[in-house]
Amino acid sequence: MRNWLVIVCLVFLGASSSAQMLEEGDLVVEAGIGFPNVKPFVYIPGAVAHNSFSPFEKQGHSYGQFIVKGEFMMADKIGVMAALNYGYFTGYEESEYYDWDPVTQTNVLKTYYYDIRIHKLRFTGGFNFHIIRTSRADCYLGFLAGGKKSYANAETNDPYVSGEVQTFSFPAAFRVHFGTRFFVTDAVAINMELGLGGPAISFGATYKF
Repeated sequence: MRNWLVIVCLVFLGASSSAQMLEEGDLVVEAGIGFPNVKPFVYIPGAVAHNSFSPFEKQGHSYGQFIVKGEFMMADKIGVMAALNYGYFTGYEESEYYDWDPVTQTNVLKTYYYDIRIHKLRFTGGFNFHIIRTSRADCYLGFLAGGKKSYANAETNDPYVSGEVQTFSFPAAFRVHFGTRFFVTDAVAINMELGLGGPAISFGATYKF
């Protein structure tokens, strides 16, 4: 995939003219979606199922990563960028366990449910270095750094749950990426990006002001 992007950029370079689509002072905003959407580690204090660790794997769904970015061209070939990524996860599981019933003074089979929602935010800023610019295309390399935060909430009838849902993830965020934009009009473009840190691949739409 990375080789394919390089080939596309070289084709654009061969078709370049004296006019450049992005120049100093331009501002672009982008919205898109990236993959994969990696779920943070979750812990439910006191939960019976799975020894309290992620007791909701049987019915889980992932939405995102949804991405909003902005870049200001501080020079013809250098832009300063800010990005916000949002991922959303759901999970549900029912587990049966024998538990002590104080009324009957016996162990009885009980069903516990766990319904959880996880939100993950990633916020970064950095620079793009525009290596190929033509009248319709823009190819760039970039580096971003920042932080990330995840939080969760859960509903359960498990009487052993002793605290709030906790999520664990490394708080710092870094990204190195290579991307391209192809402008279908003077202001609107489609974009594609490959990277390490955050989504491995993303697609979206770009608007230039």
